[in-house]
Amino acid sequence: MKKTVIYFLRHGEVHNPKKILYGRLARFPLSVAGEQMIYKATRELKGTGISCIYASPMLRTKQSAGIVAKSLDIKPKISHLINEVDLIFAGMDTQAFKKFHQDKLYTKENIVRGQESIEAIVKRMLKFLSIIKKRHKGEKILVVSHGDPITILKAKMLGINFTPEYKKANYLKTGEYLTLSFIGEKYTWQ
Repeated sequence: MKKTVIYFLRHGEVHNPKKILYGRLARFPLSVAGEQMIYKATRELKGTGISCIYASPMLRTKQSAGIVAKSLDIKPKISHLINEVDLIFAGMDTQAFKKFHQDKLYTKENIVRGQESIEAIVKRMLKFLSIIKKRHKGEKILVVSHGDPITILKAKMLGINFTPEYKKANYLKTGEYLTLSFIGEKYTWQ
């Protein structure tokens, strides 16, 4: 049985001079440093044999995927299943968010107010993974997504609760990637 490999790449750093929590807000492109992060990741991924690229619909992920795609001569596909978390605090100053809301983002109180839940994120990410496993069995795929969805998926698959402490210790930095390998139903994260 052939191994399926999925590279989960977090988009590069975003141009955000006003320092707001952008979430799913439109028009947040990569910064110059963010582009360089993705060029570095591209150099690392170039010889891996990637046959398909998926990106979330956000500008920063489409730009990140585009940099890699140009190097590999592959047209990226867009999937809403790997989109950024639907945040109720989008538009808020990032310092205020980190100070007052970040550690309580996924509480029941915020879910009732419209915050996307961890369970909803897990459901859509697992649905995407199921599609990939069927559609690209035995291939190497690049998925350009966002920090929370990737980290939440990994925690769920490893049977670990996604807590603020887990997030702080395991969060994927911009421009970095994790590798998920499958053979049948057995998988490993690197």
